[in-house]
Amino acid sequence: MDKVVELRKDKDVAEAGHKATPTVPPAAPPGRARGRIGGGRAKLGLLIVALVAATLVAWPWLSHRWTHVAINDSRIAANLVTVGSEVSGRVASIDVIAGDQVKKGDLLASIDSENAKLELAALDAQIGGVSAQQAQLRAQQDMVRTQVVAKLAAGEAQLTAAEANHRASEAGLVNAHSRFERVNRLASSKVTSEQVLEEAQAALSTATEQEKSAAAAISAAKANLDVAKADEAQIAVLDRQIAVLESQKAALAAERGQKEVDLRKREIRAGFDGVIDSTFIEAGEYVGPGTRLLIYHDPNVIWVDANVKETDFARLKLGAPAAVTVDAYPQLKVEGKVTRIGEAATSQFALLPSPNPSGNFTKITQRLPIRIEIDQRDGLLRPGMMVEVSVDVVN
Repeated sequence: MDKVVELRKDKDVAEAGHKATPTVPPAAPPGRARGRIGGGRAKLGLLIVALVAATLVAWPWLSHRWTHVAINDSRIAANLVTVGSEVSGRVASIDVIAGDQVKKGDLLASIDSENAKLELAALDAQIGGVSAQQAQLRAQQDMVRTQVVAKLAAGEAQLTAAEANHRASEAGLVNAHSRFERVNRLASSKVTSEQVLEEAQAALSTATEQEKSAAAAISAAKANLDVAKADEAQIAVLDRQIAVLESQKAALAAERGQKEVDLRKREIRAGFDGVIDSTFIEAGEYVGPGTRLLIYHDPNVIWVDANVKETDFARLKLGAPAAVTVDAYPQLKVEGKVTRIGEAATSQFALLPSPNPSGNFTKITQRLPIRIEIDQRDGLLRPGMMVEVSVDVVN
């Protein structure tokens, strides 16, 4: 038993001594240590080369990000002109369809014009009737003028004759009065007979009546002259009647002009060279003023409407060059320049406003519109096409 205990003690002492003795690793050979140092340097070199290569590869992208503003919320736009009817009537014909090229003055559509032509003919007849009345009044005026001239001449001649006759009668009256006085003195002296006195007195009475008759003839001649002058006033009355008819004729002419405009508006013609985008009616439909007929635009007048983030807005300026990539033609590169910069964010033009009565606020980056001028490329660029824009904010 004691031997067993001693053996255990010896074993414990031996294990304790074994644990307390440090283990010394074997020394590495000199060649292997130099290999490890060389491998670390090679890895560092490869890392540096990789970083330089990555920098060279990423540098164009980073440079572009610093010097350009990229906008993907962009599309081609144009002046899409909606052509509407300005008159009422049934559509007689539609002379174009979507995609047709039209020139200025080409007929696009026509509206039935039968009623307009009949109304125009009726106005022409009324104008002709007024013109005939004017001609009649002018003829009457000429006749009255001729009659008045003749009456005036006759009246003046009659007055002249009456005045001459009056002067002769006055001379005869003076002569008869002198003879009567001489005969009367002689009769008082009993130098002549009573018969001679009576004859002298009768001659005096006759001369007196003749003078009165001559004076009355002058008054009659003047009255006739006044009548002739009164007839002359009829010319002025006829002038006023002609003027009234002239005003009626002018009113009818203005109405006729309106009917002519109405008739012209029944032929809808192109106002400029362009291409038809869409038509909304067919022949036989009834339209009224304001009814849309078709839409067309000038394909050579296009631009790009883009919405730029407000965080990039301060970097933009008028005239800045821009590169445009069309989604429909990725290989096509179009150059342009900024021609307009919006004065308000697009959210201000929303149909439904976004008030914040609850006080819960989520900040959203706003966008402002800009316009980029571009040139057409063989008719490939069409309104509504999506594009991506890169604006140079350095040059």
